[in-house]
Amino acid sequence: MGVFNPLLGKSYGEIAADSRSMHKSQGFGSAKVRGESIEYFKQLKGDKATTDLFEGIDQTWARFTATAPLQKTINDCIKKHYPQSPEKTVTDLIAIYKQLQAINESDVNIKYWKQLKLKETETLLLTCSGLWAEAYAAEYMAVPGNDVSITTQIIVRNNSEVKLNNISFFNQTDTTTAKSLKQNELYTFKHKEKLSSTTPFSNPYWLNEKHAIGMYTVYNKQLIGKPENDAFAKVTFDVNIYDLNLKIERGLVYKYTDPVKGEVYRPFEILPPATINISDKVFVFSSDSPKDVTFTIKANAANINGTVQLKAPEGWVIKIKNPDFKLVANGDEAIVEATITPNKNSIDGKLQASLTINGTTFTKSIKRIEYDHIPYQFILSDAEAVLVHVDLKKTGNVIGYIPGAGDDVPACLKQIGYDVTILTDELLAKENLSKYNCVVTGVRAYNTNERLQVYYTKLMDYVKNGGNLVVQYNTNSRIGPVGTKVGPYPFTISRDRVTDDDAEMRFVNPKHSVLNYPNTITQKDFDGWVQERGIYFASDIDKNYETIFSINDPDEKASEGSLIVGKYGKGNFVYTGLVFFRELPAGVPGAYRLFANLLSIPANK
Repeated sequence: MGVFNPLLGKSYGEIAADSRSMHKSQGFGSAKVRGESIEYFKQLKGDKATTDLFEGIDQTWARFTATAPLQKTINDCIKKHYPQSPEKTVTDLIAIYKQLQAINESDVNIKYWKQLKLKETETLLLTCSGLWAEAYAAEYMAVPGNDVSITTQIIVRNNSEVKLNNISFFNQTDTTTAKSLKQNELYTFKHKEKLSSTTPFSNPYWLNEKHAIGMYTVYNKQLIGKPENDAFAKVTFDVNIYDLNLKIERGLVYKYTDPVKGEVYRPFEILPPATINISDKVFVFSSDSPKDVTFTIKANAANINGTVQLKAPEGWVIKIKNPDFKLVANGDEAIVEATITPNKNSIDGKLQASLTINGTTFTKSIKRIEYDHIPYQFILSDAEAVLVHVDLKKTGNVIGYIPGAGDDVPACLKQIGYDVTILTDELLAKENLSKYNCVVTGVRAYNTNERLQVYYTKLMDYVKNGGNLVVQYNTNSRIGPVGTKVGPYPFTISRDRVTDDDAEMRFVNPKHSVLNYPNTITQKDFDGWVQERGIYFASDIDKNYETIFSINDPDEKASEGSLIVGKYGKGNFVYTGLVFFRELPAGVPGAYRLFANLLSIPANK
């Protein structure tokens, strides 16, 4: 292994390392490997290979009848290819394309390869002939039934013979665009097209249907496996390259010039006239007191007037303060406020928001996802939030929260009435921590905040003097080691986890306060957990810690390291790999009850 590719200027080991290092979320950065290395393979099944892993597998056109001339044409084209004058192979590529078109598709296997190779040959033809074309809209979005202003551009950058026959915009063809293209001359055409009123809204195809946990529902089987949507609107350039006619599809995009990034592309969006976003995904009520909820309506066209409707499960009382809205310009926003009040008989469920505009109901919210390292994306989903009424008791109300890699736990604690202060490095240095009933560290805090080693003694003194310190999961590996002591007594953060969110929770210490005070924890409190039970459990646990649960995935060894509690002086230290950072934002009642118990462990006498 480790062959050097002179055209790429890298060995395959270097390319593999670059690929692994792009896996940012898992911290898989890898050193580049140069030079020859040996890779070993063990024969498990099948005919024995003696000299090559692929020996005996025909990967040529000889597998199919009447394709021998095609292979010769391909070989001749490869011999003629000259990187500095790619147009010299265009006529040979045309010959390949025509031979591919003529192949009989009676064999289902040849049909697949024929379509694949036609597409690949078309790409080669466009590249080698220097032909470039695109279509972009004047605005980044449009509403079904409205006009879209489109600019199309086409250019041939070498001396290949190319003729533009026409351009098709959605539903109509413009033949006035016909012309023979001159070398390196850019042709620009303007057009206005009306979107059909039945045009579907843009959205990732795998999120359009309701689906079970861990399984997307996609009815159009042709879409399955595609990494992203096909363009929601397409423009077709009908061209002749010499005597070969091609219809080149280009997805409609939006582009603009950023003062720092330069020319930037983003998908063209087809959206409802307005969207409505709810201020939170989950509203947790630990009493019968009302909560204020805000709804943001955003116009995607001019002159949008309508009314907000809200629907909740039985037992919830909703009062909308200002249900009517009027939005003058595209992009305008309106804020609608409501109060929601539970009662003892309130049924947990979904709060659903909708808009009535000109007699039509729209139910979509929008979430935009924008990072430099991935394409611009957005998601349309039903405007819904979860309403949860939790039978919850708590003691102590003042919480200090040391942020880690990022989680929503502080906001969730505020929802059930805790007074939460985010402990920055400056506050950790200056504050007297005794004012807090409990200090909590966010997920991976000890991985992301190197200064926690400086505050180790201060945190241990806080515990010693009667405080509770709750540490949520951290990782401990070659690439993400914990660089400081975490608890008052030693333990190791392992790779142990339980991914089955229905795994049995066995209470190994049923009389411990975390299972009894101030909320009595039962098996019912572990119903409805999402994604997993816990990650990065404690192992090699010092005898001064008590374990609470024993859990395991099916057919795997049980672990007692998901939650450990150690008395230290007058206070208590907790390390937990239970995924509260997933369960609290998901509105799981039992997770709130158990976490409240962790915040309320009584001081030691």
